Amino acid sequence: MNLNGLQHIGIPTQDFAASQKFYESLGFQLINKEQNGNKKVGFFDLAGTVIEVWEDKAQKKRGAIDHIALDTKDIATAFTEIQALGYPLIDNEIMLLPFWEKGISYFNFIGPNGEIIEISQIEK
Repeated sequence: MNLNGLQHIGIPTQDFAASQKFYESLGFQLINKEQNGNKKVGFFDLAGTVIEVWEDKAQKKRGAIDHIALDTKDIATAFTEIQALGYPLIDNEIMLLPFWEKGISYFNFIGPNGEIIEISQIEK
């Protein structure tokens, strides 16, 4: 399988500033901040563990973790491999976001417990 390890854990928040203060108080450093429409998105790192936090005013579920993202250096091959395994895809194609310097390619599928698994490649 063409995967390198955990890339990030995605956590929605109703209050980005409060989440930023909280994670920074634990020693995480904000390594990238973006806007996705009108929503703030931040990536926080602590010794190689990255948490993605994004503002979602509709988020009501307490303690929600939205997804686990696994890193790849070859998104096209990873997409083909996941398709071959027959896991239910959320995204029927590789998606793009203008995050980081050159963008991020990703796709999502569903794990056996209904969890969202994202395969992600930061473009270099």
